[in-house]
Amino acid sequence: MTIGPFIDMKGAVDVHIHSEPDLFPRIADDVGVARHAAAAGLRAISLKCHSERTTSRAYMTMQQVPGIQVVGGIVLNRAVGGINPAAVEAMLQLGGKHVWMPTVDAANHARTFGSTGAYDKQASTVAKKQDTGIEVFDEAGKPIDGLMDVLDLTAQYSAILSTCHLSVPEIQRLVRTARERGVEKIMITHPFFRVPALDLEALRELVDQGAYAEFGYCTVSPMWNHAALTQVVEAINALGPERCILMSDAGQRHNPMPAECLRVFAQSVYESGISEEGVERMIKGNPLALLELPPPPPQAVSADRNGSALETDGRAVGVRVPGGEAS
Repeated sequence: MTIGPFIDMKGAVDVHIHSEPDLFPRIADDVGVARHAAAAGLRAISLKCHSERTTSRAYMTMQQVPGIQVVGGIVLNRAVGGINPAAVEAMLQLGGKHVWMPTVDAANHARTFGSTGAYDKQASTVAKKQDTGIEVFDEAGKPIDGLMDVLDLTAQYSAILSTCHLSVPEIQRLVRTARERGVEKIMITHPFFRVPALDLEALRELVDQGAYAEFGYCTVSPMWNHAALTQVVEAINALGPERCILMSDAGQRHNPMPAECLRVFAQSVYESGISEEGVERMIKGNPLALLELPPPPPQAVSADRNGSALETDGRAVGVRVPGGEAS
């Protein structure tokens, strides 16, 4: 039975990729995931790390991989000082695009998985069961020190604020507060993942305030399986593709390469009833509008570290993936 066309990945953007170096095991390093994404035709990728900012890593990756734009940001976990305005300001001055709230060091993460720095499926090298984690509002509902400065910087630099692994009440309060401080770009990170485990009605209320719902392949993947694909499709139908983003959230060793995860996710969403135009909006139009990328750099013939040529359109000849030969 013919279902329809393949989703065209040329020009797509993956706003959420995990790669080496990291304190969690990953399938490939920054250059590896960028080469693979360029070979698949992606326009841009965002590198995310739970333990360090990725602005310099993004810059260096772009020097080695023609034909794709690479951006970075900062996750406000313990390793960068938590809610640290100075670290955020430096990241933004270095060209970063993303301000990610705490992930594996969030108090909600620690309550959900029994530890900071660990999931039920895998752990980092700095997992701490005794750490209660970071909450961004105190018991009285007031922002903790530094949060308002972080929000003001995010607004000033027109960066993207992502809610990450905070609790549902924290996310609701954060979105309201961020909007009041002038933050225009907000993404609700993998809403159906176990952290934060939003329901559709709560998600709709956040989207109605101007946020984007950021759905990830990892949430529906065989290893995590925190939500069914049908739940994601139902949410997209309810919210509209114009307020949703598809991303991979990939880089784990048990998943395919991130660009392939995004392709499979996009194709699956399309074959589940979302229009081709809607899917392209979620993997191209929406993320490009949020990132405000400059025109793509000129493409040039280059070579990888092993001497394999890269074509002028960014496709790699001899891209190596873990567990296989060059292809």
